[in-house]
Amino acid sequence: MRLFLLITTLMLSVAEITMAQSTGSRLSEPGVRRKFIGISHIEIDLGQRNTLLIGFDRYAQVQAHKNIDSVLRMFVADYRKVEDTTQSPTRAIHTLFKLRDEARDLSLRYTPQPTTDFRVQDGESPVEMKTQQDTLQVSWVPALSKAIPNDFAVYFFVNSLHDLERLLSTGGVNQKVEKALESVRDFKHHDLTNPRYGFSLLQSADNKPTFRTPGLIGEPFLSFHAGVGVGLIRTQWVPSLNFEVELVPSRFRRVGYSIGYTGNFFFGQSNTDITIRDFLNVGVNFYRFNKDGRTAAFNRQVGSFYIGLPLRRDDYFFERNTIRVGGTVYHNGLFKVQPELYMSNFKNVYPGLRLVVGF
Repeated sequence: MRLFLLITTLMLSVAEITMAQSTGSRLSEPGVRRKFIGISHIEIDLGQRNTLLIGFDRYAQVQAHKNIDSVLRMFVADYRKVEDTTQSPTRAIHTLFKLRDEARDLSLRYTPQPTTDFRVQDGESPVEMKTQQDTLQVSWVPALSKAIPNDFAVYFFVNSLHDLERLLSTGGVNQKVEKALESVRDFKHHDLTNPRYGFSLLQSADNKPTFRTPGLIGEPFLSFHAGVGVGLIRTQWVPSLNFEVELVPSRFRRVGYSIGYTGNFFFGQSNTDITIRDFLNVGVNFYRFNKDGRTAAFNRQVGSFYIGLPLRRDDYFFERNTIRVGGTVYHNGLFKVQPELYMSNFKNVYPGLRLVVGF
């Protein structure tokens, strides 16, 4: 094995390949946590910009699988048997290592670099750079299951998969994992070992912990929305402004309850002759699940329903007792389509349509 590593190192040096390394914490990037399995995450800096990330639903899962060094030893032995040495050394490798009761599955995906990058220094030859790290994802899969469990996984982000053997030769990662678990147990404000709580832990190379967003996983929160639109009301196109505050009881439920404001702008004979007729709306919004099948994707509605009452009690364009009923039937990105009905005394009913752009 050591001869194999020496030959590999020699080949890389002859080809003049240098490893580009990622910068910063992955969990610090906006919205990136949804890309990883699990509700809570522990990210450990392994030095030289190599990273271990553990995604889980319950602290007990990490405790039960904390001997990660043994998994790395199995992977290194298996990968040595299947490694394709004909691949370009600058390509990135994503490896899925599935541990079953009686066997192990190993899936490799190679990603060529979209560009050829060089680092040039005075007095030296140009050095070709590898701009993407390799990834090892480890999942524990039940014997009869084809799907990857969505509640626990281990990720390694390394400059090269060969760095995993170097990590093992320098002491492994178990001690760093144990230090992270100790920080979780010692957290003073919440019992983060309780399955009701979720969190993100960033552990630096010197084992200093930083906790992000610790709290109840089902905790309610407020979501704010704003947009501009145009509505077709009685054959007239009317621009509008829309503001909404939404109460989401839990990110594990696909429903939110909202109260909002819609201002319609009617223009007279001159552009300075503007009359505003506004409505106070209450409604309920429905969302899809994320790919994990558990948490809701609050950036896209399946549909919504709302009722609005006029804030100005005069007879300009709308009668005093007008009720506005509508809902979202199409939502893609920032664009929404909302059919509406306007009625007074539940007798005089006329349809409308509103197109909204916002968030």
